[in-house]
Parts: sequence; structure tokens; C-alpha cells
Amino acid sequence: MDYYKLLQMGAQLGRQLMASGAEIYRVEESVSRLLTAYGLDPQVFSIPSCLIVSINTPDGTPLTQMYRIPAHGTDIELLERCNDLCRRLCRETPPVEEAQRLVDGLADRCRSFSPRVVLLGYMMAPAFFALFFNGGVRDLLCAAIAGLAVGICVLFGQAFIGSNIFFRTAVCAAVASLLALVLVQIGWGRSPDIITIATLMVLVPGMALTNAMREIMAGDLISGLTRTAETLLVATAIALGTALPLLAGQGLWDAAPPAQAVTDAYLLPCLWAFLACVGFGIEFNIQGIGILICGLGAALGWLIYLLSLGALHSDIFSAFLAAMSISAYSELMARIRHCPVTGYLQVALLPLVPGAGIYRAMQYCIAGETPLFLSTLLHTLGFAAALSVGAMLISSILRVWLPRFRSAR
Repeated sequence: MDYYKLLQMGAQLGRQLMASGAEIYRVEESVSRLLTAYGLDPQVFSIPSCLIVSINTPDGTPLTQMYRIPAHGTDIELLERCNDLCRRLCRETPPVEEAQRLVDGLADRCRSFSPRVVLLGYMMAPAFFALFFNGGVRDLLCAAIAGLAVGICVLFGQAFIGSNIFFRTAVCAAVASLLALVLVQIGWGRSPDIITIATLMVLVPGMALTNAMREIMAGDLISGLTRTAETLLVATAIALGTALPLLAGQGLWDAAPPAQAVTDAYLLPCLWAFLACVGFGIEFNIQGIGILICGLGAALGWLIYLLSLGALHSDIFSAFLAAMSISAYSELMARIRHCPVTGYLQVALLPLVPGAGIYRAMQYCIAGETPLFLSTLLHTLGFAAALSVGAMLISSILRVWLPRFRSAR
């Protein structure tokens, strides 16, 4: 057996997993299980920007493969394909050449949405988040326009704004904030705050923040701290990007008429959460019925949050309970469909991600209101931690007890 080719095949599968946005533990566990199925004892180490895989051949020769992982987004379709292939290779252990051919063809076999459909997703998510945040129909239309502008910047603006995530996020945030202000001033929109927050939801690093907390609690400290730094970097870019429009619009924002209240306290917000997450599902390339499953998870989580908030009057504890319900639902759907839980969990959690908290903290910082800035920032971090703990608790319990249950059967 050619052990170098075997090592390369396992490392390439791990690299594709990381490029799809998989969690660090999933990458390490998948590569380790794959190489173990071929009779090796691998050592796998991964952080968000690097993957290192090392083995010893039967004659004692050490071999190591390392990949640097470039900046990437989230591609749930690629993640599910990688997961399915890893399970198949572990079960069948075909010849290394055939396994390598299957790994090389992963990206070609993945379905993806056309740029027009992706732009539709960038419009849908802010539009329904505008309703989710108690905006009116005019705010929905303005948020859709701002989301379209952000989507164009992300998809087609690389030649002008580059691929640097900090600069790109700052430009997109400035476009979103400036458009919100302009659309309100010309009479198209009603609330610039709602339009801006709804549009920034596609930029706020909620997924990175939640993953950072989960990985720190799971013991992957280096990865967790790296993602935390990434979150702070993107949040700073959003703050800088919106600073000029905010400063230019001082005095005008407060004069905007109040947003129209949502008539139904429970059903309509859950519907808006469902539709907004369908838009996110398009951005994250979730194919087939999976995109509806993610939307239903978001609606379920928001319903639990609203019911808990009405009974307990604590938004952080309500977020904890909602995250637990979303995690349980996502784990159930993942096992029914034999897919990774990542897509269902992360997309369904997005309506609970404290994007508005990050935006408000940024506003207080720009206005020089330090006590409000610090209290809002700490509350936002506590809210994010509650989401992470709630999601991790269910996942940890299932990972411990399901193998015992199967053994008992």
C-alpha cells in the first residue's frame, strides 16, 4: 500500500471539510476515523487556518501532510458530501487510488446555486429580518434593496475591494448603513435602525461567535481563541464601516417615525424567522429539503424563546432554553437524514444571534456613552454564551449517551 497517497487522500478530505465550514472536532474526528479504517494510527491537529496530519508506516517511517486553509465561507452541501464520502470510505475501504478519485471529485459533484439565486438569498434574509425586528412593509423593501447591494459587493466586488475580510466587511457595512439612511430620507423606508440591523445580519459574525464559544467549551482553546479574534475583527470592521453614515445621520435617525408593530406576538415573528433562514440557507448552499428543515428549526427556537421570555422575563435564560430546543431538533433531523448537524444547528440559531446587540453597542461607542457601551457589550457576550452552552449541552449529552444506548441494544 502507498501510505503517502493514503495520507494525502485523508488530508485532502480534511481540507475540503474545513473549506466547507465544518467544526474543528468534526475535521479531526473524520480524518482520524478514515485513516484508522485503513489500519493506521494517525495524529490529526487542526485550527481554522491550518490542518496537520501525521502517520507512522508499519516500518516506522514518519509521514506528515500539512495544508494551509485560506479564508472561506460556509458550504453545507459540500460538508454533507464530505461527510457521506467519509462514512462510505470507512465502511468499504476501497483501494487508495479509487478513494483518491472520489475525494478529488467531491467539488464537481456538489450542487450550487447560481449567482442570481444567491443574490435572492441576500435580499430575502434582510427583508424578513426587517419584519422580524418589527419593521413595516416599506422597511422590508428597503432592507431587500440594501441586502441586494451587500450581496453584489460580496459576490462581484472583489476586483474593487479585494478579498481582505476586514476591508470587505467595512465596505459592505458602510453601504448598508448609508443606503438605510438615504432610503429613509427620500421617504421609502420608515426606520433606519431596523433597516440597518436587518441588513447587517448577513455580515454580523454570529456563526463565528457561536462556534468560538462552542470550541472553547469543547476544549479546542486555540481554535476557539482564533475564531474569537476573527469575530472581533469583523465586528470592528462593521463598526468602522457604519461609523461615517451614523455620524452623518445623527439627529435624523431619531426623527424617523416609529416602526409598525407586528400584530401577532408569536406566529408572525416565527414565520419571519423561518423565511429569513431560508434566505440564509441559499447563501450557505443548503440544497433540497434541508433548507426548509433549517427554517423550521429557526421558527421552533424563536417560539421557545418568546414563550420562555414571557414566563421567565430573562432573555439570557430564554436564549439558553431556545438553543437547547434547536440543538435537540437539529440532532434529531441530522440522525434522521444521516447528515452533519452543522447546517441545521448554525442556520437555525441565526435569528437568536445578538446582531442587534452588537449594533447597539457600536452606536453607544460612537456616541461616547461608555457605560451603555460596556453594559450592552457584556450583555451581548452573555447572550452568545447562553446560546453556545445550550447548544453544546444537548450535543454533549447525545454524544455520550447514544453510543451507550446502541451498545445496550
